[in-house]
Amino acid sequence: MATIFAATSLQLDADKKKELLDELDKSITTMFKTYSLYYTPVPAENVSPDAKDQMTYFVFVPPYMEVERRRQFIKLLTDTTVRVVGYKGPMKVIVIYKYHDDEACGVDGVLRADAKAAAAKKD
Repeated sequence: MATIFAATSLQLDADKKKELLDELDKSITTMFKTYSLYYTPVPAENVSPDAKDQMTYFVFVPPYMEVERRRQFIKLLTDTTVRVVGYKGPMKVIVIYKYHDDEACGVDGVLRADAKAAAAKKD
């Protein structure tokens, strides 16, 4: 499972935004069975000049995700974004990982560590 926040100063019309989200869905599902993606446009007047036309992905995953898989996912997000919106220059697609272990994440009101322990008792 991955939770992904995409903050962008890219100015995309509705069709291009839909295309980007559809292509991201196709790409992300090649690496994660389940994920949540939150796309947040940021108006150009609310970013610094260097952040113009930039997409920053904040990817929340467990710390045990392998380094090679992280590399692959960075490339996947970058390639998908550039393929859809075009190359905007250096430092325009950024991926930042934030790690959480099972004691720092809850789903449906239950700490993941507790849910895993309960599932293990059933087996």
